[in-house]
Amino acid sequence: MLALDFLRLNDYTREVASQPDVVYGVIVNPAGMAISSYVDDTDALIKQLFRPAESKDIPKVLKTLENRDEVIHLQFPITHNTETLGRFLVGISRQSLQSEFYRQLIVQLAVLAAIVLFLSVAIHFVFRHNVLFPIRKLISAADDVGHGQFTRVETKSQDELGFLARAFNTMIEAIQRERAALHRQANFDALTSLPNRMMALDRIKLEISRAKRSSQRFAVFFIDLDNFKTVNDSLGHAVGDELLVAIGNRVQTVIRESDIVARLGGDEFVVLAPDIGNEIKAEELAERLIKAVSTPQELAGRKVVASGSVGIALYPDNGETVEDLMANADNAMYQAKSTRDGSAIFFTAEMNVRLRERMQMEQDLNLAAGLGQLTINFQPLFDTAGGRHHGAEVLLRWNHPEKGSISPATFIPLAEATGQIVAIGDWVLEQACRSWSAWHNAGIDPGFLAINVSRVQFRKRLSARIAELMSNYRIPSQALELEITESVLLDDHSQVAEELGSLRAAGLILSLDDFGTGYSSLSYLKRFRFDVLKIDRSFVNGLPDDRDDVLLVKAILAMAKGFDLKVVAEGVENQQQLSFLENQGCDRAQGFLLAKPMSEASYTDFLEERQIALIPPRLSAPLVQRTSSGSFT
Repeated sequence: MLALDFLRLNDYTREVASQPDVVYGVIVNPAGMAISSYVDDTDALIKQLFRPAESKDIPKVLKTLENRDEVIHLQFPITHNTETLGRFLVGISRQSLQSEFYRQLIVQLAVLAAIVLFLSVAIHFVFRHNVLFPIRKLISAADDVGHGQFTRVETKSQDELGFLARAFNTMIEAIQRERAALHRQANFDALTSLPNRMMALDRIKLEISRAKRSSQRFAVFFIDLDNFKTVNDSLGHAVGDELLVAIGNRVQTVIRESDIVARLGGDEFVVLAPDIGNEIKAEELAERLIKAVSTPQELAGRKVVASGSVGIALYPDNGETVEDLMANADNAMYQAKSTRDGSAIFFTAEMNVRLRERMQMEQDLNLAAGLGQLTINFQPLFDTAGGRHHGAEVLLRWNHPEKGSISPATFIPLAEATGQIVAIGDWVLEQACRSWSAWHNAGIDPGFLAINVSRVQFRKRLSARIAELMSNYRIPSQALELEITESVLLDDHSQVAEELGSLRAAGLILSLDDFGTGYSSLSYLKRFRFDVLKIDRSFVNGLPDDRDDVLLVKAILAMAKGFDLKVVAEGVENQQQLSFLENQGCDRAQGFLLAKPMSEASYTDFLEERQIALIPPRLSAPLVQRTSSGSFT
């Protein structure tokens, strides 16, 4: 402007006015005269208000557009060194500006929407990755727990979800530990840590399935310790438990890697041996098992020697089910026990026959007393010197309607094993009391009656029952002698001592039967008080020729004298035996030489004949009488 370079001013004005939405651009001097101008004749408003020629008339254009709302009028001062050189007038189309504003607004909204959408998508993916995925993993892991699968949830965050995941992992670890403990409790023996009965049966079932597919054989070994109760009673249950653990460990060392040993309970073990091709291999393994069980070991500072009986059942020879194999192996084990301790026997069909016979006998015995098949006999007892009669031993007999007379050695152990001996023993006691009372009321002096008491019967508070019978039948205490075997004394010593004390307080005579055939006889004589000692027939058979029997009987008689006991010898069959016993100072004897067992009627005749013959029987005198001082004669 200072140089009056209008060409450059026009270019500048045109440059500004040619911008979008600019209607006109005019530079005026301080007097208001236009120096440079430019009007956009393409603008819709200019076209509407002016003809083409009129759009060049700047004053008119400015005058006309001055009050138009469609145009926004702007002016900018032009100064130089605080001196005003002019003004720059600019007209902007309001419509275009609004259109541009709306366009810009739409663009900004679109950008904002895009940003919001992007952020939403980003937040969604972040939420899915950081929240939904971990929650889904937790839900899936929880479902797995419900199906018995335990899947840990990986977590790296320290937020609430991370804390929840770590708590979940801790929970499933606790569940796993508890489940493992329950599984072990359900499938393993708590004492020996060996598989228990449940797992053993399951393994045998699996082995049956495998053997069927491969047409192979396997063996089941049923192991039962012999006289394990003796260890418990003499050394204590703690030592007994140590013995079971030691035997379980030793058995594991002698079996093959593919074999399995399990504890069934008590002192019973079972060994499953897959792929046993023949009986020879099974027998070799059985021998190793017996040797492992019977090897002496130090327990609680004492050397303990155990033995075990082994029953062997082969698949499929001896059964094709778990039940048959276990039952047959068990049956074979009992057969081994009856043969000798520390032996092994294979199951045979004959064993099964004996098992069925035993079960039938058990059923028949259960009905025998009610059907009148049980009777009692009486075998008299005499002084070895002079032959004076003092009483009789009561003997139980079973007359089976089909099998005839069944030996007590056959059915008494069965009755003890099944518990039937309690009822049978009570019946014998009552029948003996009834018979003694009948004889006494008839004027016959029957002397005393010696009655055998079973180990099982003794545990059922025997003293109270005998006191009741003595009261009912009015029997004096010296009329009854109770014969107790050493097996009775194997039970709880405090209970045995208490029961024996009650029997002695009632005035009954106590006899230790079958002396020398049990265990620790000397300790029993020291611990418990008896009146009579009976020498078992197995020691009398060889008299007077068998040197060992002679020495044993002499030792027993000398010991009995030291304990102030009367002695009765059983099974006297000839005069030489009787003479030897008399010379050695044995007090009484019984046996076929002196008198055979008699029925009640025959024994009644025997008593009457001796009474008629005026032989002073002194039958009411007991075998042992208490003096006023309480000692026995």
